Amino acid sequence: MTVREFIEDCRKRLLPLYGKEEAASLASRALEDIFNISRTRQITYPDTEIGDAGKYISRLENGEPVQYISGFEYFCGSKFKVGPGVLIPRPETEELVALAISEIARSVSPGSSPEAQRAFKIFDVCTGSGCIAWSLHKALAKSFAEKGKVLETYGCDISEIALQYAKGQRITLDRRWPMFFLYDVLCGDFPALKSFIGKVDVMISNPPYIAEKEKENMHRNVLGFEPEQALFVPDAHPILFYEKIAGMAAELLYSGGRLYFEINPLFAKDVEIMLKEKGFSSIRILSDMFGRQRFACASV
Repeated sequence: MTVREFIEDCRKRLLPLYGKEEAASLASRALEDIFNISRTRQITYPDTEIGDAGKYISRLENGEPVQYISGFEYFCGSKFKVGPGVLIPRPETEELVALAISEIARSVSPGSSPEAQRAFKIFDVCTGSGCIAWSLHKALAKSFAEKGKVLETYGCDISEIALQYAKGQRITLDRRWPMFFLYDVLCGDFPALKSFIGKVDVMISNPPYIAEKEKENMHRNVLGFEPEQALFVPDAHPILFYEKIAGMAAELLYSGGRLYFEINPLFAKDVEIMLKEKGFSSIRILSDMFGRQRFACASV
């Protein structure tokens, strides 16, 4: 099968699942990520032969995400390993990371007092692949070191599989931090967590936030492959993770510390009200690149 034939076959077979433009884009991405054929080469050398291509088209036709087939996804400029059992990073989450990086970098200055010289701690709750924790630490570590400050980044998740991926990123990203550990946000031993991690400066989370009722509008490639545990919450209590994490943050954050959430636009107002009720200040609900209310930020 040639590159041209692969694209044409993908377009035809994926059309019922993705639509014309998305099917074409997916075909090009599959060639790039699975066969290492750049988009430029796809155009300039369309008659290049590729072997064993049919099985990959069948997997895509079955709804399997191209990221699971290739084994990675790009996020904030780095390649993150992903596969069954771990949520695939999304572009919207890159916006959350960029926001946090910008505000953390502006707020940290060189310190000479013992208080200013203590380690600055970031805690990523429901870390999944670890893409948030890794990206924050990678972006901030150098500037912290230049200012004579120590940066410690932590991530927790309930899924052993997700933690394997989060820890496994170390092989390609080659860094000592972040540190990842198992923790159940909804019913974990919070006193033990508090004793282990101590006070932190920033908490950030992209927890499960899709209501069960939204399933009917979702693609098969999400519903059939990505972990439900990382996606869905009960219709009767859609912000339960935000309530739990905000309660943790109220005790773990230093005075002036910041909390960052990725949220479901459907429940933006509910999250805002909950944060006010829990005593947070400087609450902001911000929109993503598509104009949807996607992020919540607050301070203690």
